[in-house]
Amino acid sequence: MKRILMILFVILIVLPAALIGGCYGAIRFQYRETFMPGLFVNGVYAADMTPQQMNDKLKENALLPTCIITDAEGEEHSFSMEEAGFREDYLAELQNLHETQSVLKFVNWFLENGNVSYQEKQLLPDVSYDHNKLTAYLDGCSYLKDNSEDKNRVIEIRRNTDGYYLYDETQNLLNHEKAVQAIEKAIDAQEYEIDLAKADCYETFAYTSQMKQTLALWDALSPYMNTEITYESSQGDYVIDRKKVSDLLAQEDGKLLLDDVGKPYLDEKLMQEMVEELAEHLNTVGKPRSFRATRGVTVTVETGTYGCKIDEDEELAHLYAAVPSGRVETRTPVYKQVSYTGIDGLDDIGSTYIEVDMTDQMMYYYVNGRQELSTPVVTGNTSLGRGTPQKVCYIYFKQRNRVLRGEDYATPVSYWMAVYGNIGIHDATWRRKFGGSIYKTGGSHGCINTPFDEVSKLYDMAEVGTPVIIFY
Repeated sequence: MKRILMILFVILIVLPAALIGGCYGAIRFQYRETFMPGLFVNGVYAADMTPQQMNDKLKENALLPTCIITDAEGEEHSFSMEEAGFREDYLAELQNLHETQSVLKFVNWFLENGNVSYQEKQLLPDVSYDHNKLTAYLDGCSYLKDNSEDKNRVIEIRRNTDGYYLYDETQNLLNHEKAVQAIEKAIDAQEYEIDLAKADCYETFAYTSQMKQTLALWDALSPYMNTEITYESSQGDYVIDRKKVSDLLAQEDGKLLLDDVGKPYLDEKLMQEMVEELAEHLNTVGKPRSFRATRGVTVTVETGTYGCKIDEDEELAHLYAAVPSGRVETRTPVYKQVSYTGIDGLDDIGSTYIEVDMTDQMMYYYVNGRQELSTPVVTGNTSLGRGTPQKVCYIYFKQRNRVLRGEDYATPVSYWMAVYGNIGIHDATWRRKFGGSIYKTGGSHGCINTPFDEVSKLYDMAEVGTPVIIFY
């Protein structure tokens, strides 16, 4: 029995231990100079390579760093570390990694899982460079030129085609020695992006009293120069920017006029002229419009009362507040009058309108492009100089049972729609005929005489504000 137990002990305990020990020793001997399977270093497979071989491989794959220098104005300058004789070496880290690799962990993993355990190691190299070579290179960089010693500096408010600006030679005074030291310190720490301003490489200039006065004036003026107010329009945007604002500042003997707290004055006359220019740009009242008539021709009507018109007083008040504060905005102006369609351009008649064709002596009413009414009319007497004027206007007033009065007449009508001054569309029950050439010698005082039944329909359908195009 003892013999059997001894045999079992040898088979179950001694032999496996000896086998494992033998494997351990064999693996340890096999990889005494190289890395074991399953190891990646910086993305490169290291198995069966010595630390020196792995070092050569990593150096072969390495890219030389690029040093990026950012100056005070945010401009970036760069150079390759090749300029400084840059070198990097991983050998010490690799040797330490090799010495600490665990055969026992490798064997245990392999026995438990039947495969190799893969692991990734990231190593930082030991870096070195030629300080003298780097310094010589940096001494030759124009963007690192020392300008901190020049005391003959100027601060002025100047003007170019874009407006006023501050010309300041006291900013960004680079100390070359500080810059070189900051760059070398960063590279020593393997940092290759250096912000010269954050690294305190610029000197501060001692301002004179005159310079301080100039800076105070610029502090007051700069908000004006930041102004950008855009009036959007289908006729093209109107922009009030630093260039235009510079033209609005009040001056005397070439100098800006300032109020009691040192803020520039806006010239009242120039501000008014600018708002008038804005109105001319945005207003559509009184401007020519082309119109496709029912008879198939395109006519151009030169003037009228229809369209949009800004409130100049409101806009002037707004700009007096907005410009000194440096407002940046896209603005819709306050309107005194808007078109029936709400469109701000000259194509604002839309598809609902009244058309009075004085050549054909016909009136039409369209709603959303569909003709809802067609009737002959009689317009102003041309032989007596009372011809109805050609206008793009609109119904601005409606009234039932009105008495029309003139120097030599007082005529009651049932339906009245005023469209231009004292001219309107109304019934004319005293007439038996309409249309034709009646208007030439038997026309009205200027109004559009309309058959009773037709004008009653139009009165009920057409709203105040409806465009009216009167033309020959």
